[in-house]
Amino acid sequence: MMTQLKIHPEVRTTPSDEDGSVLIKLESGNVFSLNGVGAKVWTMLEQGLTFEVSLDSLSREYDVPRQQLEDDLEIFIHELESKGLLQATTRPVSTRTEEARNGITA
Repeated sequence: MMTQLKIHPEVRTTPSDEDGSVLIKLESGNVFSLNGVGAKVWTMLEQGLTFEVSLDSLSREYDVPRQQLEDDLEIFIHELESKGLLQATTRPVSTRTEEARNGITA
């Protein structure tokens, strides 16, 4: 299964930089701030990257044990979901995608 993360359609963001970015949920008027790493993850979400791909990208960039990074990313994603900023859906992985991930080629 792959988790696809989708930004809520009523959320807008400022351009991000190393200092972070600001998110606005239009329907409630709530404003949220992200630090630099949070803004980097948000940019990945805007690009439609899955949790797994985002985790791989972050693990190449930061010198943090992969399990700790995965735990932190899961907590961050859960926080975004609980605030109504993000929606997560799970979809089955195609056989071809699973085979490629396992190094099986035709």
